[in-house]
Amino acid sequence: MGKFTRTFKEIKKDMFQECGGKASHLGELTSMGLNVPYGFCLVADAFFHHLRENNLENEVFAIAKTINYDDIRDLDQKTEKIRSLIESAPIPREIEEEVVENYNLLGKNEPFVAVRSSVAIKDSEISSFPGLMDTYHYIKGAKTIMDYVKKCWASVFTSRATAARFKKGIEHERAIIAPIIQRMVNARCAGVMFTLNPVNGDISKIVIEGAWGIGEGVVSGNITPDRFVVDKVILEVSERTISCKQLQYVYDPDQRKPVYKEVSIENQKRCCLEEREIMELVRLAKVIEDHYGTPMDIEWAIDRDFEFPENVFILQARAESVWSKKKTEPVVGKKTGYELIMERAMKTIKLAQ
Repeated sequence: MGKFTRTFKEIKKDMFQECGGKASHLGELTSMGLNVPYGFCLVADAFFHHLRENNLENEVFAIAKTINYDDIRDLDQKTEKIRSLIESAPIPREIEEEVVENYNLLGKNEPFVAVRSSVAIKDSEISSFPGLMDTYHYIKGAKTIMDYVKKCWASVFTSRATAARFKKGIEHERAIIAPIIQRMVNARCAGVMFTLNPVNGDISKIVIEGAWGIGEGVVSGNITPDRFVVDKVILEVSERTISCKQLQYVYDPDQRKPVYKEVSIENQKRCCLEEREIMELVRLAKVIEDHYGTPMDIEWAIDRDFEFPENVFILQARAESVWSKKKTEPVVGKKTGYELIMERAMKTIKLAQ
């Protein structure tokens, strides 16, 4: 275990004060034995060490204290100044050495990684925060990774995140940022799934959404995904919507970055998932929900380089944040979700007799 880094195998879900919410969940999923792309994170102390070693700590927080939040221009200019200070300063050698050592363990020939933000708020149960969820895909080489680590650190002071903390009365010094470096999945398709129906909160359903390429297109809403609604008990797909997927978010070797590209005509209306992959995602969703004991919001990807089921990867899981906060109400009439599940299961049993 390094001073400034933790591999996913060293992280558990209760370590969000050290590693942020995203890394803590990835560590927990790894400890469950799920297929999670290997990676590590820089702990929260690394960010403050970077500030101190470059004599930036006092300057950064002094600038932050002078922001006039009623003046958007002032907010934008001062947060941009802070981000510039963070990104232009050299990463301390001791941090860089740990990052290089851990990156070399990810594979030979400088593998592609995603650099992702993992955040929390000191001395609170908050393990995520708006404006601090930047993800950079297909990053390669230790020197380039350092640059994107600094971009993640600097994202603590985007205008949106800075204003959100002020509005909630949270001191800027309490923001935790722990960048994740995670091996890229060579995604044939990717997306999200929920262990309830996000449209009506029905806990008897699992909803899967996916499209060609990496999942950013689905998460951002730029691509209309294929959608599957699956019954948790009888494992039957009750709704199946195959969208016309004209774009895919994929890596362009000429531009050396992911871009939106046109999908071939034959694939635009073809389902992005095989039936067995749908069922494997459902199985994994139920395992994750049972482990956490609450409805979950899960990111997944299917890797084109592996055979089934090793090609099914879990990229993230977090508690579902909309319906889980509402008072549980009957989904249909006066029936609870549990009653609906049992009623559906009993009907199936009767039909089978």
